[in-house]
Amino acid sequence: MPYDIADSVPIAWDVKDAAGVLTNATTVTLTITLPDGTTATPSVTNPPASTGQYRVTYVPTLEGRYAWRAVTTSPNTAYQDTFVVRGSVSPALLSLADAKSHLNITTTTYDDELREFIEAATEIVESYVGPVVSRTHTARVCGYRYKIPLLHTQVTAVTNITVIRTNTSPITLTDLTIDSPAGVISYKNGIAFPYGDMDVTYTVGRTSVKTNWTLAAKIIVKHNWDTQLGNLPSIQGDSPGYVVSGSGFLVPFRAVSLLQTDQVPAGFA
Repeated sequence: MPYDIADSVPIAWDVKDAAGVLTNATTVTLTITLPDGTTATPSVTNPPASTGQYRVTYVPTLEGRYAWRAVTTSPNTAYQDTFVVRGSVSPALLSLADAKSHLNITTTTYDDELREFIEAATEIVESYVGPVVSRTHTARVCGYRYKIPLLHTQVTAVTNITVIRTNTSPITLTDLTIDSPAGVISYKNGIAFPYGDMDVTYTVGRTSVKTNWTLAAKIIVKHNWDTQLGNLPSIQGDSPGYVVSGSGFLVPFRAVSLLQTDQVPAGFA
């Protein structure tokens, strides 16, 4: 289950002796590897409040995947796990309230878990219609062309271009024009880009969201959320059918039908 930047992330593990009984260790070291490759070593209270049960709260500041490893001596034990942190901009097409209303959920018990289902549904919808949620990407492209296609459609802005061979940014961004739906950039005056590879940083997304997209997202959320009910045909009803999307997800036919009219050509995202 992903956390948010500045959330309190609980890190917990138990230490047991050779007989399997909870016991306190002589030394405890906790190392957290951040998404950028750096490490942090938060202090661990030893002895813990409850014998053998070590608990640490960590507050992340970066988006991405974290890995942590705890090592103890006397007894010699090790334990490791991971957690994921969302970016500061929500990656969700639907609001939590909309998804809960569609699922007829009135409690807050499953809010954090449900957000993950919403984010997965967003990715599926975007695999059909292109970017909807605002995100930033960096792509390495080949210069010395009049038009450069980026890796995504719905490009809203180019924020930086670096020429690799010189490690400089000689391009005045206001001199460029963007074909947003196609994700293609070019000079307004028609000249070619500098020679060599370039790293282009750009943002994608849409300022408005079509109702067929949100409805498709709701259907996909429900289709996946039904797995929480287990194998209960009397509750789940007949299978709505599914297809395997280009990203490998199982998508209900009803959702695909809603998205087909806006589907981007193959090879674009």
